[in-house]
Amino acid sequence: MALSCSLNRDLLRTTSCGYSLPEVKDIYLANYADVSATTVADGVAYGDEGSTCSGSVITSIVMGNGGKFYHIEPAKNSVTFEDSLVVEDSGNKYRTHSLTFTIAGQYNACMHLDLDALSLGRYFAVVVTADGQWLALGRLTGLEAETATLQGGGDTNGIQVVLSANTTESAVPLSQAAINTVKGA
Repeated sequence: MALSCSLNRDLLRTTSCGYSLPEVKDIYLANYADVSATTVADGVAYGDEGSTCSGSVITSIVMGNGGKFYHIEPAKNSVTFEDSLVVEDSGNKYRTHSLTFTIAGQYNACMHLDLDALSLGRYFAVVVTADGQWLALGRLTGLEAETATLQGGGDTNGIQVVLSANTTESAVPLSQAAINTVKGA
């Protein structure tokens, strides 16, 4: 993926006017070891008149070991994701991807196994926003649990999971072909 250290287009309110609802409505997780390859294409034209760019998108995801993406429907209004720049004292720069979500439902023997899997595994995550964006998190390193908590007795019932990883790329959008792989189509 080609990185640019120079801004190469105007970022104006007049060319980015419109509704934006980046709230996450769906999560897809694949075991990181089951993703054998991803391809990122640079120079993909995106936008409309007045606001176009040549960007990067994931064009393909290859699953190995019989792997697949698992769909998680999080509890309403429980999901946040973050892609943050970290600058160390030495000037070293990298990014941290973080995904926080709550799973509601009855805690039983199967959910016990799911809690352990989410706590101990490493994942390639895809989030789907309410405005239709599909974004990959942890593509290069895999996300791992920072916390995984079973809660009960209040407004925060269910399992809350925080997955995170340090990485060297920002969240990357998916092409339709990559979305089809995530959906299992």
